[in-house]
Amino acid sequence: MVVTVPPDLKFSDSFYLLFGAATLKNDIVIWQKIPFYLKPSATLAYAFPSLGKKLMEDQLLKAVIGRSAESVKKGDINEILEKEFLSLHREALAGKKVDRLFLGASNGGSLCLADIMHVPILGSGLNILVARRSDPDDVEGFIEFGRGLAESFLAKNKHVEVVIHVDPIHDRTNLPEVLHFRVKFWLPEAYRNFIRDHLNEGGDLVLFDVQEPWLHYKLDERLYYQAGGLDDVTPEEFAFGSKRIDEWLEEMEASHRGGWGIEGEEPFKRFDDEFGNSPEMAGEMEEFSEEEGYNFVHIKAKRCHDLSALCTYLIHKAMMEKKIKPRGVLLEQYTQCVPLAVRRLALLPFWAISGFRASFNDTRKMLDVMFDEYLDEAQELILLPHQPLIRAPLGDFVPFEEWEQMLEGYPVKEFTLLSNRKLYPVDLASLVTGPLKVLKRCQGRPDLDLDITLQDVNDASGKFLGD
Repeated sequence: MVVTVPPDLKFSDSFYLLFGAATLKNDIVIWQKIPFYLKPSATLAYAFPSLGKKLMEDQLLKAVIGRSAESVKKGDINEILEKEFLSLHREALAGKKVDRLFLGASNGGSLCLADIMHVPILGSGLNILVARRSDPDDVEGFIEFGRGLAESFLAKNKHVEVVIHVDPIHDRTNLPEVLHFRVKFWLPEAYRNFIRDHLNEGGDLVLFDVQEPWLHYKLDERLYYQAGGLDDVTPEEFAFGSKRIDEWLEEMEASHRGGWGIEGEEPFKRFDDEFGNSPEMAGEMEEFSEEEGYNFVHIKAKRCHDLSALCTYLIHKAMMEKKIKPRGVLLEQYTQCVPLAVRRLALLPFWAISGFRASFNDTRKMLDVMFDEYLDEAQELILLPHQPLIRAPLGDFVPFEEWEQMLEGYPVKEFTLLSNRKLYPVDLASLVTGPLKVLKRCQGRPDLDLDITLQDVNDASGKFLGD
């Protein structure tokens, strides 16, 4: 079972929700169904990069599909969860109950821990793409359209909130076609029913709670607007603009200047809606646990990358306890994740949200720690890069040559790059072929006998996540 993402839910939220089912069956999630023309198209693109970039850009527009506005207004988040996601989790569990369930924000670190610890994991939200032709800089138009959807949607759906997410930099390639209508869960009924069905009485209900700050505007009860998203460009730049943003907009031949905030209104700090989770999730999970007799465990992280560092530390510690020497390093970005490679290929993982500057710096810091404290030399370093699809403003976008130069500074015998250098940052084929190549290497190999307990996670949290 290689799981593919529904076209109208094609962003990190749904990837991590699907991964919770895929890992239970020793499988992965890939960006889209494998078209019959993938191999010949990729071969042609790699042979002729200038033509290849055009082929990949055309494929991008075909791959992103939005739902109709009317279907979203009438949508029931519990029905969507059961149909598209939880049915796969239930199939993988085959009716059995477990002693522990994880919930939390989209994050490769907690996903990998769930995989190693054999714990089902559920995500903190779902990004519904809504069909709409628009100017990517038309903030007022996006907000008004989103308000119209949310009024009906929120009236039908309890235990959720909605964030109208507009990132005119990192999502500029898809915003002309779709609105990002991000539904952030508190604890919807579908989750409550799933927990009752599959968590043993007195079991642990664990929240990986990421409250990395970002600026929001409140539009109504349970309705917010977020401009931009995590990496090097700051929340303030997205809201109010900056010199480098204006220079980039000029380069993009866009007439807009400044940020994408709401004129005349002051934003306030809340959580990043893509890689964080609503603070209301913690409150509802704790209350539900008390009512149902579960043990609520609250793991708090200040930054999403902190969970990656926690995961790397715990896996290395577990390997040392079993006298297993790590073979090397697995670097994952965004949705390019193969958790199975850690327990089948004896690799130390590190997950970053993207290939942009802040993620580049976090990756370098973690590699410094790995080669200083965890291993002297890597037999192999595997890089599964996500494709940014667009060159962001000066300082944010990191050319692939800079990634290579950085990685060459570490003692690695073999560097496995699962993307085409000449097509970066638009090698869409690698979003499918890269994870599949790693998965193929994992199949038929035995699991490492690693033991990580919830107490281990709690004990290490103070060191990596703060108090």
